Amino acid sequence: MRKGGLRGFSFSLKVHRSPLRRLHDVFINDDLNYFCKISSKINSVSQFRKDPFSSAWVMISPERGLEASEFGSVEVIKGPSLFSPGFEHHLGEELYAIRTKHAGFEDWQIRVIRHPHAVLSDKELTLQQEKLFSSASNSGYQEIIIEHPRSDMSLELMPKAHLVQLLQVYRQRLAHLSQQRHIKHVQLSRSVGRVAGNYFAHPHAQVVALPFENRWLEEEKQASSVYHQQSGTCLYCELINKELELRERIVSSHENFVALSPYAAKMPFETWILPRRHDSAFSSLLDSQLHGLAMILVDVLEAMNRTLSHPPYHLLLHTLPCTGDSSYHWHIEILPRLRAEAGFDMGSGLYINPTPPEEAARFLRQTLAMREVSF
Repeated sequence: MRKGGLRGFSFSLKVHRSPLRRLHDVFINDDLNYFCKISSKINSVSQFRKDPFSSAWVMISPERGLEASEFGSVEVIKGPSLFSPGFEHHLGEELYAIRTKHAGFEDWQIRVIRHPHAVLSDKELTLQQEKLFSSASNSGYQEIIIEHPRSDMSLELMPKAHLVQLLQVYRQRLAHLSQQRHIKHVQLSRSVGRVAGNYFAHPHAQVVALPFENRWLEEEKQASSVYHQQSGTCLYCELINKELELRERIVSSHENFVALSPYAAKMPFETWILPRRHDSAFSSLLDSQLHGLAMILVDVLEAMNRTLSHPPYHLLLHTLPCTGDSSYHWHIEILPRLRAEAGFDMGSGLYINPTPPEEAARFLRQTLAMREVSF
């Protein structure tokens, strides 16, 4: 059993070795009764769900159970890291920075550098196409955004003004790279915890620009395009409206953004953040929207950390390089790494999610509610 806690009370996460192997041995008054009631019906909950944004199907399978072995695996660094002030000469070329003056000295607050171990090269793209085997020269861009001078400053703990500045830097770098020759795909990602593949223990994001499309976004674009042709509306906009009507998978909602657990969630506690205002590119984000995005990011990450005891996770920005696509809708996907894929998952192409998104959203909502009460 692993102990966790919210401000004002504590809770436990227990893995039951019964056939149900339930993760949640819950934490707020009547939750235990709630899970006792649904446990008897759990086999009827198991079902296939079609992902509206791809050709894939997902199995929601609560009886499979969720192992808690990775819970709390994200370590907080004490002291300086390679990305801390004073180590700049060990890193790649600085491409952009925000600095402030203190007592006559300039200190950086956010830095953008070339990835010190980049696998991409910003050389001219050359293609060699044959009937069976095609190749291309290594071409693209790979940058790191060092998000704060302090190594222990996680995204959700940053001062709001700093987080808004950081989102502006995200927007600026994506817009800049989108304009480079041959670029067809841009992405921004954050990996937190070794389990998620993070080898720089300092808050940072990675920005990549590639000369070919991303296959996952291509699936989303295809589904969105077909839906738009058939209905004349954006699939994502329709989804937002329907989820706000149902409420059961909503995690948090603000004036300009909605956070939800997707209907066909591929993994436990997967959460999406979507703008209510339609656009296909993150670079179109308005200054007036930045504070709202910062607030809902904090909501989701705080809820996950309190509910799941600081899990490793990926934050992935799905965006097109350019604005103006009437069918695609940029969004952020936050994917906790709570379980490993088995041979069945990889061989069948079928994601198996042991936590129904309705349950995940309910837990995250309750955590946010308790945060408000404790404040």
